[in-house]
Amino acid sequence: MFLPLVDVLRCPVAHEETWLVASIDRAEDRDIITGALGCPQCLAEYPIRDGIVHFAADVRLSEYHTPDESDAMRLAAALDLSDGRMTAVLHGSWASQAPLIRGFSPAQLLLVNAPAGIATGDGISLVRALRAPLASASVNAAAFDADASEEMIASLIVSLRPNGRLLGPASAPVPDGLSELARDDEVWVAQSGAAMTSAPISLTRKPR
Repeated sequence: MFLPLVDVLRCPVAHEETWLVASIDRAEDRDIITGALGCPQCLAEYPIRDGIVHFAADVRLSEYHTPDESDAMRLAAALDLSDGRMTAVLHGSWASQAPLIRGFSPAQLLLVNAPAGIATGDGISLVRALRAPLASASVNAAAFDADASEEMIASLIVSLRPNGRLLGPASAPVPDGLSELARDDEVWVAQSGAAMTSAPISLTRKPR
C-alpha cells in the first residue's frame, strides 16, 4: 500500500468519515508491506499483509486475465490517466491491466479485489473490501466489472471527484447523476457532475 494513498482510505463501517491511522511493521520505499490501519472512530483495525489492506475477509476475487496492451491503453485513455497526480480505482478483473497501464501512465492505481498474483508496488496498491473504502470525492477515475455489487458501484460513485470518470460494462445502466461520454458493445464511460465537460472519446479497439 502506497503510504500517501492511506490519506484517501476510510473505514467501511457506517459512521462519520475519519482518517485512518497507519501502524507500519515493514515498509519498502514508500509502500507499506506489513502493518495495520486503525479507525479512531470505531477502533476497528484492518491488517496489511504482503502490501494488501484487508478491509473484509473472504472477499471473492475476480478471475485473472492476461493483460493486453491494447486493452490497457484503451482503459487508460477512457479514464484519461494522463497526470501523475491522479488516482484511479480498478475493480475486479480490470485490475489485471494495472501492470501494463503503469508502463505508460503516471497515475497511481488502487486495485479493489484484484485477481490473485498481482503484486503491490511501483504505483500499484491493493485493497480487499465489500465496498470501496474511500473518502468522498477523493479519486479521479474508477472502473468496475460485471461482478460489482450495487454497494461497490455506489461507493465508487461517491469517491469520484467532480468531473471524474467512471467506466462500467455495457450491460449495466449508467448511474443517475453521471453523463455518458462514450459507449461501445462492451463498456461505457461516464463523467460525474450534471453536464458533460470534456470532448467525446473513442472506445474503438485497435486492430490486432
